[in-house]
Amino acid sequence: MKNVLRALALALMLLGMLLLVPSGALVGQAEIIELPMDAKKTDLIAPYEECYLSDWEYEDPSISVKIEEGRIYNTNYLVARIKIANATQIRAALSGNYNNLGSGEKLVTQARNVKAVFAISGDSVVGQMSNVGLVTRQGRNYRTKCDKAYEASGHRLDVLIIDEKGDFHILKEAANADVEAFSGTIVNGFAFGPALVIDGVRQTDFINAKPQVPTILAQRMCIAQTAPLEYMCIYAEGPENKGSKGLTLDEFADLVGSFGEIQTAYNLDGGNSCNVVFRRGGNYVKINGLNNPKVRSVWDIIYFSSAYIK
Repeated sequence: MKNVLRALALALMLLGMLLLVPSGALVGQAEIIELPMDAKKTDLIAPYEECYLSDWEYEDPSISVKIEEGRIYNTNYLVARIKIANATQIRAALSGNYNNLGSGEKLVTQARNVKAVFAISGDSVVGQMSNVGLVTRQGRNYRTKCDKAYEASGHRLDVLIIDEKGDFHILKEAANADVEAFSGTIVNGFAFGPALVIDGVRQTDFINAKPQVPTILAQRMCIAQTAPLEYMCIYAEGPENKGSKGLTLDEFADLVGSFGEIQTAYNLDGGNSCNVVFRRGGNYVKINGLNNPKVRSVWDIIYFSSAYIK
């Protein structure tokens, strides 16, 4: 009887100790955090190797990435579906030194530097159109010269804004006044385009879609939002890749529009600037267009980060 009472007392004591311990301590203080807007490399969280479920999939409690292959118009394509826990995990950066608006650098290097889970090349407006467009990265505005783009080419650029909630907003043929009138917080802003899908509607008439050449068969890239904190990145091969003819801008819009869940989609820089980076075998590698030996250095990166601390 004494042994039974002693065991019961011990059990009650252990239960009391558990109730006094914070729940996070039971799992090593594991938590999902919000990443700093202007995070340094040491502030960012490296992906966990055990969370790579395959060469095509990553999942931890804060982010999931699933990559698929497909084919359309005699051209191979990749699509990545990404879900994140909070808006600080969709991020962008300029290569090199921010003070000189970036310098060309391989995307694999850039992805490694920011500890990306998944990364794509951006709009390259920094290097290709050095005096025009909208360049905002992680809340810091470097340039709002949409009017100058019109003066230079006679055509205004579609602008993509990613706000503090991680939501996409497209300003069609934007002027400076349109950007300045935006009522939210511009975390990242791009000026390449054009818009491919707005409010779930596939866009048409890309005849003046500068700086793109709409009718050329080329590698293509876009970033899209499907729901709050859910995104897709879509890449199509070009004629440099054996077995693919490449897509016109209109054909690429067909591909993007075929994913009915897309609410907003925005075209990014194409050709040999298209890069998609993921980790395989513990290393960051380019996973798109593997039959094309050309790997161009690019000016900027759009990437998704883990926010999970074990």
